[in-house]
Amino acid sequence: GEQLLEELCPAKQVPVLYDGPLVLWDSLAICEYIADKFASKRLWPETAENRALARAMSAEMHSSFHALRAALPMNCRNQFPDFKHAPQTKATVLTDIARIEQLLNQALEQSKGPWLFGHYTVADAMYAPVASRFKTYGIEAQGRAGAYFNHVLEDASIKRWYADAEHEAEVIEQSEYPFPNN
Repeated sequence: GEQLLEELCPAKQVPVLYDGPLVLWDSLAICEYIADKFASKRLWPETAENRALARAMSAEMHSSFHALRAALPMNCRNQFPDFKHAPQTKATVLTDIARIEQLLNQALEQSKGPWLFGHYTVADAMYAPVASRFKTYGIEAQGRAGAYFNHVLEDASIKRWYADAEHEAEVIEQSEYPFPNN
């Protein structure tokens, strides 16, 4: 764990991307690099306005929603439909959930889906872990966000992500409910 992370990434952060001598340890920087490197994949929307919105949404996911991340750890192998928020974090988690739904519903109202900006973009990649968290903890997304999360979770790459998680041998106790620190 910790020793391997020290060897592979001096910043001690994951994800980390190695591309020859280049080492990137920040998820948004990784996404920007991949979008630049594979421009034909159109990983950002076509118009400057939509690119700006997609970047703002991606940056907000990258830097915000701390209560949701702490209270609802990523866990693809389990579901906790009877999960109860810790009383001290419930209000902030619900605020995070409402803001995420607002962002998604606004983008989907404009684009008409199936992805946030019509076709798959970096913004969709940034919100895929939230779709997983909603599934894990039995949270019903409101509005178009619910159908969007279902679409995300039915995507072949996300299904592979879940299949790969099933083969993981390591268990992170802090991500297993009931959480040891609560």
